[in-house]
Amino acid sequence: MKKIILILSVVAFVCSCSAPKATSYSYLEYKTLPLSPSAFALPVMAELSVSNERITYAERINKSIKTMTDAEVEALAASEKETVIANAVKANNADVLVAPTVNITTDASNYLVIVVCGYPAVYKNFRTATVADTVFIKGAEQSATDDSKSIFPISLPIKKK
Repeated sequence: MKKIILILSVVAFVCSCSAPKATSYSYLEYKTLPLSPSAFALPVMAELSVSNERITYAERINKSIKTMTDAEVEALAASEKETVIANAVKANNADVLVAPTVNITTDASNYLVIVVCGYPAVYKNFRTATVADTVFIKGAEQSATDDSKSIFPISLPIKKK
């Protein structure tokens, strides 16, 4: 009898040492539009036409997280997040999503659901940068390294009537 209790105790101990399984997941991210390109041959300027209406786009990832560890769920969410943002942009005939928010949760069946919200925008009126545009280019480069300063480093005088 003591041997049976001992064996059952050892089996229970060994079974309890498995990796923790994820039962639910929630993640929220806010991302701002980057203001400076990482590299370019010739500076190109373009206008960004941003929609006034905020869109919401959702996708269910067809992989159950029931048998995944927390680290595996984190990796899956990170890899699928960018794909869902790209799909949201494509579905709305846009080039970029301005001020996107990403909300990742699980549904009742333990599948990840990724919801992206933001303002779809389209680049238009591409042109080669002029000397007058260098203020914006230098400001964007400076902003990329120092977030505390404005990308508009000059102030314009206000005319009084």
